[in-house]
Amino acid sequence: MNFFNQSRIGVDEVSMTQMDIQDRAQNQYMLQPFDTDCAMRKTIEFATSQVNVNFCAAGGMGNQCGVGGCNIDENSHLLLGSLQTHPKSRISLFHRPFATVPYLGKGPFDPTAESQLQQTDSFSNNKKSVNTLSEISYIPMTNYPLIPSIQETVTNPAYLVEGVAMDGWVRGGASSRKQG
Repeated sequence: MNFFNQSRIGVDEVSMTQMDIQDRAQNQYMLQPFDTDCAMRKTIEFATSQVNVNFCAAGGMGNQCGVGGCNIDENSHLLLGSLQTHPKSRISLFHRPFATVPYLGKGPFDPTAESQLQQTDSFSNNKKSVNTLSEISYIPMTNYPLIPSIQETVTNPAYLVEGVAMDGWVRGGASSRKQG
């Protein structure tokens, strides 16, 4: 018994339906490489014989190995050398300008000066001359309507209050049950 086998229902050989078997065979047919030559000489020759076809040996994704990894030994030897521990690249001997991260702390502390800086208005985040959070009206009196006809209607309660405008006015209207 092998504990590393897949255990899903779709992988279980006993419960495979005919459709599952055909799907698996179709998948293997589509993914099977037909060229047994690891170097793919015939494939490369055919691809490069076309006029506007460019061939990328890495497959465009950085994979320099053949199909199924058949030339992994040659690839490792070319990439890593005989030791196969480090890539064959130049060693950068450039030292960092700072060996470590500089100290980003505040330095010596002064609670009195810090509280004064936090509580003063000159260092606050609100740099506007008119603070919108305060309840003070900043509108100058010259912006109110001072045209005589408008000033008479605004200051006269007969234009604003129903009870003053008409005697006997009942707010909300007269009761309909009392009529008749």
